Amino acid sequence: MTSRWQQIFQGLQGKAETPQPGPVVRGAAAFLSRFYEVGCRSRRHLYDRGWLTPKRLPAPVLSVGNLVVGGTGKTPITALLARHYQAAGCRVAILSRGYGGRARGVQVISDGQRLRLRPPEAGDEAYLLAAKLPGVPVVTGPDRYEAGMRAWEDCRPDLFLLDDGFQHFQLHRDLDVVLLDAGQPFGNGHLLPRGPLREPVATLQRQLVLVLTRYEDSRHHQTWKDLQAAFPAAVVLRASFSLSQPVAYPGGRRLSVAALARQRLAGLAGLARPERFAADLHALGVSLQQFFIFPDHHAYTSAEVAALTAAARRQGVAGFITTEKDWVRLTGMWPAEAPLYVVPLQVRLEDEWPDSLLPLSCPKK
Repeated sequence: MTSRWQQIFQGLQGKAETPQPGPVVRGAAAFLSRFYEVGCRSRRHLYDRGWLTPKRLPAPVLSVGNLVVGGTGKTPITALLARHYQAAGCRVAILSRGYGGRARGVQVISDGQRLRLRPPEAGDEAYLLAAKLPGVPVVTGPDRYEAGMRAWEDCRPDLFLLDDGFQHFQLHRDLDVVLLDAGQPFGNGHLLPRGPLREPVATLQRQLVLVLTRYEDSRHHQTWKDLQAAFPAAVVLRASFSLSQPVAYPGGRRLSVAALARQRLAGLAGLARPERFAADLHALGVSLQQFFIFPDHHAYTSAEVAALTAAARRQGVAGFITTEKDWVRLTGMWPAEAPLYVVPLQVRLEDEWPDSLLPLSCPKK
């Protein structure tokens, strides 16, 4: 169910399971990457030199972004930082573009007290943050300054968390947090569309926080050391990801992973890198009889759900297993007679968070 354009893009990155594009496509991608790089460098240069001035919000802004397209863990890291500053007594508001949501303009997904919008009107990631973070307003919109001012009018936050903000130059940020996948921090080393880089790697030569996500010490310790040496102005941290106890629907009861390992299950994922979800399940002993893959942020339809469950019944599959991000797009249409297990993703920061880089004076609750 992956589109032809996605297959071409994955092939350009050298993924073994994807057919490699021919020389004409590779040459065109390399040519376009050069133009993309010129545009990236020029745009950032205009802001770095002060020829274009970003807007400032009334409170500090901490941006969580990435250098590589998709799949580095922005949502769980944003949630972790929101909880960290909440625990310090700070009023936090999250600003997001709201990608994938149908609602246009500035939208209050949560005012911190109640959820106001749900998918498909709200984007899946913004809704998931709002649902997991009581007390944290989540406001979306293509203009993050307008979204921030709406949040400021409503709740006067001490800190704005800017989701996916590293390339959002129009808004001033007080600290950038850039996420890199520990297994392949810079993809194939090429910019879009030849590779997954959104900006040149040299962009990281500044004071910021780099977070190696999906870190495993036995595999990625040297990568961590190499990044510390390559980017001396940055603070390089490590974050490990793990799957938590599945939640069974209908009912919402928690199960052990061991209980699922004995069942015939089908996987379901609409993610930037669905193969990682499958690999994580396999590592936990969950055997997938089938694995249905959809594009990232895919808006599931009732017809698709009916086709999926019918196909699973024909294969003798006992139930489905999916991610929290997919679940928020499936609620309201998933049939009660088809067991569905939702696996939350847990994140743990292996290093102390550098509070000194963004000093805040927050009133204790």
